[in-house]
Amino acid sequence: MSLEKWAEYGWLKAEPTSRDEAAFSAARTAATLALRASGYRTSTQLGHHVKTIESLELTIKADSKMIQKMKTFSKKRNATSYDSAGNVSKQELELAIKTAAELNREVVTWLQKNHPELLQD
Repeated sequence: MSLEKWAEYGWLKAEPTSRDEAAFSAARTAATLALRASGYRTSTQLGHHVKTIESLELTIKADSKMIQKMKTFSKKRNATSYDSAGNVSKQELELAIKTAAELNREVVTWLQKNHPELLQD
């Protein structure tokens, strides 16, 4: 079986990606991980990704600068994905990647302290 076959069966939809989308998705996944480790998930509704980002204040006690960066990346990612592909500068991309790595480290540290049972030995 292959991803192409899955797409043929309708289980997947082919869609190109970009480095900025991947960087933001990695950071959003870290935020989702902290939220799920806390026993919650967002309701599927308009703005649920923003709520996932905002939940970082309540889960890992992220500072407002981190949350604002993530919200900015989210807006930029949405604009790039839907309006003007390729409209992310190299500096913005580097900052998104750096922020994703920083958030990942913070979430892993938080998990080690608060939910070590969710981490593999």
